[in-house]
Amino acid sequence: MNLPGQSSILLSRVNLAILALSAVVVGMHCPPVYAQSRSRVTRRVTALMGLQGRVLWIDGTANLTRTVDVNGHPTVENYTTTQSGVDSIVRHCVAAHINTIVVDVKPISGQVLYNSSIAPHLTEWQGRAVPNFDILAAFIAAGHKAGLQVDANINLLSEGHKYYGIGPAYQHPTWQSIVYSLDRGIITPTGARLPIACDGEPGNPERPILLDSNISLPTSEEQNVLEQEITPNEAPIAPSNQQLNVELDASNKVVGYVQSGMLQGELISPPDEGRLLKVTRPTDIQWVQNNLTPGLPLRFDMRTEMVPIAQAPSEHVACFVDPLNQEVRQYELSMVREIVSNYDIDGLVMDRCRDADIFNDFSPLEKSGFEQFLGRQLTNWPEDVLYFSQRPGAGYRRGPLFDKWLEFRSTVTRNMVQDVAKTARAIKPDLQMGIYVGSWYPGYYIVGVNWGSRYTSLHYDWFAKGYRNTGYAEFFNWISPGCYYPTITMQGADEKGKDPESTVEYNVRLADQAVADGTFLYPGILVPDYEGHPERLVKAMQTAAAYSEGWMLFDLSYINDFKWWPYLNAAFPTSAAPPSSSISLQSQIRSARSSASNPR
Repeated sequence: MNLPGQSSILLSRVNLAILALSAVVVGMHCPPVYAQSRSRVTRRVTALMGLQGRVLWIDGTANLTRTVDVNGHPTVENYTTTQSGVDSIVRHCVAAHINTIVVDVKPISGQVLYNSSIAPHLTEWQGRAVPNFDILAAFIAAGHKAGLQVDANINLLSEGHKYYGIGPAYQHPTWQSIVYSLDRGIITPTGARLPIACDGEPGNPERPILLDSNISLPTSEEQNVLEQEITPNEAPIAPSNQQLNVELDASNKVVGYVQSGMLQGELISPPDEGRLLKVTRPTDIQWVQNNLTPGLPLRFDMRTEMVPIAQAPSEHVACFVDPLNQEVRQYELSMVREIVSNYDIDGLVMDRCRDADIFNDFSPLEKSGFEQFLGRQLTNWPEDVLYFSQRPGAGYRRGPLFDKWLEFRSTVTRNMVQDVAKTARAIKPDLQMGIYVGSWYPGYYIVGVNWGSRYTSLHYDWFAKGYRNTGYAEFFNWISPGCYYPTITMQGADEKGKDPESTVEYNVRLADQAVADGTFLYPGILVPDYEGHPERLVKAMQTAAAYSEGWMLFDLSYINDFKWWPYLNAAFPTSAAPPSSSISLQSQIRSARSSASNPR
């Protein structure tokens, strides 16, 4: 796609800017992100050309219906599965100067919303029939007519929805990834056992949760990754129960227990050197009342097992599949061919191109692949990679091959991305490719992904020798790291006594360093983070754009629910073309970077 209004004079200025700036920026030693305000070549060049990515994400299932007012009564109506709904969305996008829409056509269930002869169609969602309507074709026709870029999103390695037990992964159980799972329990002197869970471990989160005043929990980055995928649109609301709090002393004797309702809103925490067991399910509360008395000594046990992800409670929503399974690989690539061949999309976007967490995937295929990667047989699997402490709540421990395992997993993901890009661009060479990732680059290794560039100046203690080369930024025309934080700026965090690293600004700037001019950066902004404060949503978008090449809004459904289109219309009052629409510009920037510096 050619950019409108380009001239030889402007291109010459851009070429000079790229060469001059790259000589300064590329290879620069970068202090911590909060201590510097480096401008990448990419951002300065795109600003010079007046380019900016403005992306609206249209979640596949969250927008099937919407609630509208009919004669004073809230009424649910079909939305993206109607031509009028699609036309309305496109008109809103044009008025708000959004230039790119991402249409989610393969939600996490693996059931699709386009005309497929390969994948099953989504025919019902949450008890409501889904009309037989080609959502992707409708958005392409309406979007292109209005001058919008239309991209199709696929949740690449998710083939089932665990809340509803649906999707191809359930019909093909051998496709499922394998979770290294942990079953902990407390045992009374009579042998009665209560299964429990601990923070930072792959147990069932519905079990009683054991809190320890001395435990080492996951880092903030790891915890963010573990929590970031579940959105209100994906999960049914679980009923709340009365909570029972059991106190244990340092020798694991029962001190006593109390109902939360009796605390009159006061918080309760683990006693010094002791533990607190939070119990919410009625059956577990009954067990406690029947078996635990003050002064009773308890002990803990631990069992580990390898569990298919559909049966593993540690992953709440998505049923992930194993990318080393050749049937899985060919199935996913066949859908890529089908979409790119049959639809005039401008771009192909991927989500959930990763593992579920650090405890996934430990399949026999992954073990065999790791052995080939190492060039030797494993003798202590999986403990050479990671193992669990006997101490409840102490989390996992890194084995001697942990760093090499991280490198291997990221290599598997990179190879999968490479195959998707090669397959798609063999059909349509100028096809743009984008991907959504979590913004927590220092902790994103737990899902088997290095979304940065091999040119990044970032380095962490877990980087194995070859980890940097597993970065996949250059396969994409744009990356959207989800900077999902209600606090926007680092200064604002300081003023409120909050962590500056838990801000939109910090994570955009961190992503800026990670991709290192390897691709365009469109940071993701989560609309419900600013519910009731549309002016803060606009500020978050502006902050993201100040340190990158644009922004992505997640998701359309929230904008409609909050009735915030008027605020978006005013936020960016002039139009702009997305920089990713110029393949040649991106090639120039990358070429200049390569000439200026060799990757470390």
